Amino acid sequence: MLRIGFLLLCLMGSSLAGFGQKATVKRTPKTATSPLTYKGRVITVTTGGGFTGRSTSYSLQDDGRLYGKRSTDAAYALLGKQSAPNTRRVFWSLEDRCKIKTTQFDNPGNTYKAVSWRKGTETYTVTWGSPKDSVPDSYEKFYSAFMATIPANMRLKK
Repeated sequence: MLRIGFLLLCLMGSSLAGFGQKATVKRTPKTATSPLTYKGRVITVTTGGGFTGRSTSYSLQDDGRLYGKRSTDAAYALLGKQSAPNTRRVFWSLEDRCKIKTTQFDNPGNTYKAVSWRKGTETYTVTWGSPKDSVPDSYEKFYSAFMATIPANMRLKK
């Protein structure tokens, strides 16, 4: 069903809105690399917790490939591909504006959101959700902007 939706999205010429500009969804080869084995930079945004403890993650590789995965899924699903300018903007925003490599914030609550950056074995994560602690504003804005780049019909159903 997700493949049919993605194909229709490509055929209709729909685009992803991203950080103030539109990024066209492009077909990607079936031999795409998983975010788990990709050697370049990967940004992952996650939301989860609550009664079920389930989570949903979206990963963007620095080559523009966008993946999604629910905690109940066996593997990542390739959702599409961001344009090169939009991909650069997303990575710049997290690396330079949010300063993920120097931010230390790990305060999940019953439900949580997380943003992580990885390249090889180097990993940085900011997690928030506890009502007692406020995450830096740049992370909440980054999370919202990142999620806005994924059209509702391409988001994974819970």
